[in-house]
Amino acid sequence: MNFLALYFFLYLKVCLISCQSQCKNFQTCGGCIGYAHEKCVWCSAKDHTGRRCQSNTSLDQSWCKEPVYDPEFHVETPDNKEFNDDKDKGPIIQFKPQAMTIKARTNVPIKINMSYKPAKHYPLDVYYLVDSSDTMKSYKDKLFDQALEIYKQLSQITNNVRLGVGSFIEKPALPYVDVTAQISYSFKHHQSLTNDMNLLSKALQDLKKISGTNNDEPEADLDALMQAMVCKNEIGWRNNSHRIIFLSTDSTYHSAGDGKFVGAIKPNDMQCHLDNNEYKMALIFDYPSVSQINKIATENKIMIIFAADPKVQNDYMALEKKITNAKYVPLSKSGVSDVADVVNMIIKEYKELLVSVQIDASIPPFMSLTFEPDCTGKGKCSYKHWPADIVGTLMIKYCPTDNKYNYEVKIGPVSIDERLTINVKVDCQCECEKPGQGEKDSDKCSNAGTYQCGICYCNPERHGDFCNCNGTVTSGQDLDKCKANPDDPKSCSGRGDCRCGKCINCQEGFSGDFCEFDDNSCERPGGVLCSGRGKCTYGKCECEPNWLPTDCRCPNNNNSCIAPNSKELCSGRGNCVCGQCVCNSATEYCVGTFCDECPESAATRCLELNDYAYCNFNGNKTVCDEKYNFTDTDVILVNKTSIYTHRWFMAKMWCRKVLDDGRILVYRYHYPKSATSSTLRLIIQDELDMPAVADVWVAVGSVIGAVLLIGIITIVAWKILVDLHDKREYEKFAKDSVDAGYDVSLNPLYHSPATNFLNPAYNSCN
Repeated sequence: MNFLALYFFLYLKVCLISCQSQCKNFQTCGGCIGYAHEKCVWCSAKDHTGRRCQSNTSLDQSWCKEPVYDPEFHVETPDNKEFNDDKDKGPIIQFKPQAMTIKARTNVPIKINMSYKPAKHYPLDVYYLVDSSDTMKSYKDKLFDQALEIYKQLSQITNNVRLGVGSFIEKPALPYVDVTAQISYSFKHHQSLTNDMNLLSKALQDLKKISGTNNDEPEADLDALMQAMVCKNEIGWRNNSHRIIFLSTDSTYHSAGDGKFVGAIKPNDMQCHLDNNEYKMALIFDYPSVSQINKIATENKIMIIFAADPKVQNDYMALEKKITNAKYVPLSKSGVSDVADVVNMIIKEYKELLVSVQIDASIPPFMSLTFEPDCTGKGKCSYKHWPADIVGTLMIKYCPTDNKYNYEVKIGPVSIDERLTINVKVDCQCECEKPGQGEKDSDKCSNAGTYQCGICYCNPERHGDFCNCNGTVTSGQDLDKCKANPDDPKSCSGRGDCRCGKCINCQEGFSGDFCEFDDNSCERPGGVLCSGRGKCTYGKCECEPNWLPTDCRCPNNNNSCIAPNSKELCSGRGNCVCGQCVCNSATEYCVGTFCDECPESAATRCLELNDYAYCNFNGNKTVCDEKYNFTDTDVILVNKTSIYTHRWFMAKMWCRKVLDDGRILVYRYHYPKSATSSTLRLIIQDELDMPAVADVWVAVGSVIGAVLLIGIITIVAWKILVDLHDKREYEKFAKDSVDAGYDVSLNPLYHSPATNFLNPAYNSCN
């Protein structure tokens, strides 16, 4: 019983010590209210004795006389204009409120109520951008007829639609174009956005007569796109309008870097350079990169529809993924296919804009912002009834490290220019601590410090609660003030010097007002403090953005479980646990970083990588990354011998792509353990394998030789069998003759060739 009582007593004591609030350890007002792990309050009363910082959850009302600094969040909405879709009654308003002011401390969620209501007859601008090369002749008539149909159909939905027309071919210089024999240009603007169908029809008819050529397949799509987006006045883009560029072509496109072949070495400056409605700087500035196109399209809220021949589908589907709010539709010889023709596609997208909303927000890294429903990223929220209510939750995760306390957050729909601007005031500094506040050289501080927030901020070389100590005298009462807990055996936790009731000179690796926090005491997954993704503050890990507490080991999303340039989580064969794939037991033969090291996965993954690998085999990695929308890749070309060596044993997955001519591209892939989990490495054989060629004469000779061999073996076998049969027959005959009394030593059929004759004369002489 005594043992149980002692155990219970020790348990309570340990619990009380470990579970005590950390608030009491702060000796400044800013440190008290800025503590992110707990809600602390500060006592500013002049005659207060004892700890000035306490936890709000265990606050004793008699602890402090007024004032107590307990900042609560404060929200104001200075600008909240009502919805308006009649421009005669003022500016068009579709998103509200327009401005807010928020003042908040850390770890306090703040609700932000927003509403969106698309305006009736909201301005719609559609710009028709057509490839005018010779190969587009079979498409032009149908496309231009559909341009007029677009206006007719859209006019039934909104009375505020305008159309414009432009065209492109190629940069006019060798090796792309022989300007002495070929007509070419990067971009021409033919008709500004208008609702006058006579002007539009004339521009379309004139454009039908233009036909140019170039020597290579890719065209100047991106040159034309950039000029069509940035030349706002020339094109006639209206403020606060839905903007769509419809680009039709039957070829792929040139991108950044390709301009060097014609001497256009300057990076694209993303500025308008139209001279007499033609892009005259095509031979000075390089083609824009896809990221530049995405930047301008996003900033100007422009939707791009790529209508391209199915043979270049992969190129434009890659652009669809890379450019915000971009779409791809296939072309057929009669225009756009029946499944997605121009008219229906644009009307569909316009109606989609009217019934859905996609939210974009810009926030600093120490804040978090979530939405209900979540309409951010690639997701859109559709509504049947308007206005749509969207609730955001803003929270300051920790105090900014740059000592700035005013920030601006912008929130709004992707498709329009309207934004809610939030001025966020971070409450990490008490009002009484701000510059100019307090009594300098106050008599309350022995004329040697500034009296602020109920305490003295001493001048250099002065210490103590009232700055009455020069650092040379330490009394017993001062030692007690240097203890975080009265029961502590040592002042300053035994890790610093107590001077006039203040802890100074804390040992390296320790911090806090009482040197009580061990900066190395936080969790160490894998032996690394806070997993190397945060800092240890007041005994707890303050993790970097996108990492979960308390040890910063696990990401707050599953992105690390998706193979680079893939979509499935753990290749569809596992679960994501703490940022790593745990492969399903049902598919135990599938292993690897993304559960993709198995025959079934390799077959699918190779199909995804084949075109990208072949592009790298032939050309520049940067161009291939941009063309196929690949990021975080490592490509290595090795010779035919090296690819089979032990050096690449980690790359267990093999791929082979059979080309049109029968040759074979060979490569391996894996995800290096030494790199981040989002890195894909391709090891590509730098020469193509030749297909196996059958030798006809070897085949014919083999067949003939086999037939002859079989014939000879058959004859020899027949002869042996015949001789054996004759031998047996003779032996039987001989035996039968002996049994009949014949002398088998003589052959009865044998007649000697010699004949003896007697000489009569010889006999008479005797």
